[in-house]
Amino acid sequence: MQPYDQAYKDVEKIFLRYGPMLYRVAVVMLGNCHDAEDMVQDVLIRYMEHKKDFRDETHEKAWLIRVTVNLCKTRLLFTRKHPQIELSELTAYSRNEEEGHLMEGLLKLSQTYRTVLLLYYVMGYSIRETAQILYTTESAVKKRLERGRKKFREIMEQEGV
Repeated sequence: MQPYDQAYKDVEKIFLRYGPMLYRVAVVMLGNCHDAEDMVQDVLIRYMEHKKDFRDETHEKAWLIRVTVNLCKTRLLFTRKHPQIELSELTAYSRNEEEGHLMEGLLKLSQTYRTVLLLYYVMGYSIRETAQILYTTESAVKKRLERGRKKFREIMEQEGV
């Protein structure tokens, strides 16, 4: 098997395993399904270029999420686009109706709270893991979670959910 063929199979395996998760992270961060699709492609390119052996699947998954978050932040810094997405599109990519409502509420939060709440509640990362992925302190994550939950509750009460 040619090295190119193996690299293609590796990326295909990663896409099948983590693609939907990376897409959801990018949609929440960028607020645009088209930009999120591009972001997943960019992450896969970085994965191919990285060529690093990961300790285990958890390490690999965390690396992919960290790269996705960092690339999304970079994209947001350099574009003047306002994060907009049709809520019907967002719920179509959600696993269930409850997640759809959660994703809708998350989009209305500022980027700071949105990312932390997504990683902690939707993706299931601990405070420590979330801090590592975002390159911040655990106390900063705790404070963002506290403030984000408060703002999220206010949004959901206004929406009547």
